[in-house]
Amino acid sequence: MKHREIRVAEEIKRIVSDIIHNELTEKVDFFSIPHVKLAKDLSIAKIYISFFNTNEEENFKKVTSSKKFIRTRLASILKLKRVPELKFINDHSLAEGSDIIEKINNLNIS
Repeated sequence: MKHREIRVAEEIKRIVSDIIHNELTEKVDFFSIPHVKLAKDLSIAKIYISFFNTNEEENFKKVTSSKKFIRTRLASILKLKRVPELKFINDHSLAEGSDIIEKINNLNIS
């Protein structure tokens, strides 16, 4: 990614995280946005989101159903000529990493 794409992706990550945390009417608890991937022309932003609790699918539905609101709020905050289309991707890497750490901790190494 070019320097500008990286800056815009990081700004989208920060703003979207703040919107989800503070502005959604249906609260989403214990989430993280580890990565935002932008198309080269900045038309699409793939937002990878991870959840730390058992209601992962329910929380993902809350976020995806609020996509239009999130994009509208993002447009009012982010100063771009054209705000990218948002595509949320449920990222299971944090849960998988937690499972691996738990398995390692449960090993009996003498």
